[in-house]
Amino acid sequence: MATKAKKEDNPKYRIKLRSYDVRMLEASLTKVVWVLVKSGADIKWPIPLPKKKKKYTVLKSNFVYKDAREQFERITYGRIVDVVSAWGKTMEYLQSLSIPVWVSVDVKVFQDKE
Repeated sequence: MATKAKKEDNPKYRIKLRSYDVRMLEASLTKVVWVLVKSGADIKWPIPLPKKKKKYTVLKSNFVYKDAREQFERITYGRIVDVVSAWGKTMEYLQSLSIPVWVSVDVKVFQDKE
């Protein structure tokens, strides 16, 4: 009975990391997974998300040479880590982690309603 109450209090987390630089993303992902494993959390290994490509077309000249254009591309890489069960110190460890500015980290919390 006590394990059931503890299971209900234990939330699930979904950590989504996104970046324009894949090397920075992988380095940050390694830090996050290492901290989660160190804290004793049960995780589902990182799931790679599909690349998002955004293309921009810019005129080289603003008036006469309309056919002269440049194209730029921005690729966003992403990974997801699902934390199935976490212990009390897991979120404290994650908050104390230093992640570069170029990596976006989103954490969603889910409660089981079983």
